[in-house]
Amino acid sequence: MQFHVLGPLEVRTPHGTLLEPRATKPAALLAVLLLHANAWVSIDQLIEGIWHEQVVPASAVRNLRSYVCRLRRELGDRLEGGPGGYRIRVLPGELDTDRLETLASSARTAMTDGAHAIAAERLFAALALWRGRPFDGFAFAATTASTLDETRCELTCLLAEAYLALGRVAEATALLRDLTEHNPLSEGAWARLVRALHQAGKPAEALATYDQAKAVLLRELDVEPGPELVAAHRKVLGNRTLGLVPGSVTGIDALLASATSEILVMSAGANSWPLEAIRRIGRGNLRNGVRYRVLCPDAVRLSGPLNSLSLAGADVRTDAEVPMEALVIDGTAVVLPADGSAGATIFRSPGVVTATAGLFERVWQAAVPLIPADLSRADDEVLTHRERDLLALLCSGSTDESAAVKLGISVRTVRRMVADIMNRLGARSRFQAGVKAVDRGWLLEKAS
Repeated sequence: MQFHVLGPLEVRTPHGTLLEPRATKPAALLAVLLLHANAWVSIDQLIEGIWHEQVVPASAVRNLRSYVCRLRRELGDRLEGGPGGYRIRVLPGELDTDRLETLASSARTAMTDGAHAIAAERLFAALALWRGRPFDGFAFAATTASTLDETRCELTCLLAEAYLALGRVAEATALLRDLTEHNPLSEGAWARLVRALHQAGKPAEALATYDQAKAVLLRELDVEPGPELVAAHRKVLGNRTLGLVPGSVTGIDALLASATSEILVMSAGANSWPLEAIRRIGRGNLRNGVRYRVLCPDAVRLSGPLNSLSLAGADVRTDAEVPMEALVIDGTAVVLPADGSAGATIFRSPGVVTATAGLFERVWQAAVPLIPADLSRADDEVLTHRERDLLALLCSGSTDESAAVKLGISVRTVRRMVADIMNRLGARSRFQAGVKAVDRGWLLEKAS
């Protein structure tokens, strides 16, 4: 027989017939017994598991015996009774957690011996045993399920390590992206993802991933990255060609002053170091002939510093999130934060420059301009047709959600458009924006 607990509980007979206990209480009884496979489980333990966090009926012992009879019709003499309890007899290799332990132990040994191909094969087989949440639906097994989930995370990290050693970088990266998405507090997974991206020739993405991991750890656990993640970060920074003393700005300022064509800025906030570096040039004295493109998060869209830069001639856009902080100068140099709270590092490696600029361009395409291009038109032409439609819908009582559906855009886009209109009108509320739009005649054409 085969007993499966790495997901919904199921049993397969030697002939391949699938047995799935449909009644809740007999299924709970089987789960408790498999949790203690081959060991005697007392009646009290069984009752506690079957009626976990429920009121135990006076007929619990009698009910338990009826559940045992039901299971015996399917499991035969595998379900044994004895003084004061029951046990389920499971042969070696019949329980999926036993097979998992055997494969995992063999894989760890292969990794230690440097046999990465063998390790990868066994780790893949071990992970394939999972069909969902272990002991799914049985709260009394929560501790064991959590332990098994940690084992799954560990084995996934090991498989990624094996793939990296075998040069299968794309597969390792895909595994680790999925793992960090579902286990965001796994520092080991983040560290391996940083290393995988670096090995794949994507240093900018590796550094952005480190920043993301650091932010998650600080927000959720209030801790800084540990040694493994810091070591992965330092390995990416190993390509730096010019280090700056923490707190020094001379090197960055000189680099910005030497720009002749374009400066790209990715900033996490209105007062972050990339924007401070740009502002030191002088808000009203951006270099002639140099294009400045600035990306910031939506949260600081209406801040004074961004408006000042925009009015000084910079092209400013915002998006929901900016993946990292960086300066790209003339497509030949990148300034990234140093490994610590202060200072920065200048990179001239073509790989770092290309990857960082590419990341910037991907975000830039979807970002929303701080001052739309059609702001320079006359007042009665400031609104686009879509903006007029949106204002008309909102003024007629539509919600953001219903307006988004009618216009075929996302709710996030609706809210960005409203923020743009409010900014351009100098309005502090949606109501005030509507009044000012009517005063300017922006909605007259739509109303007629």
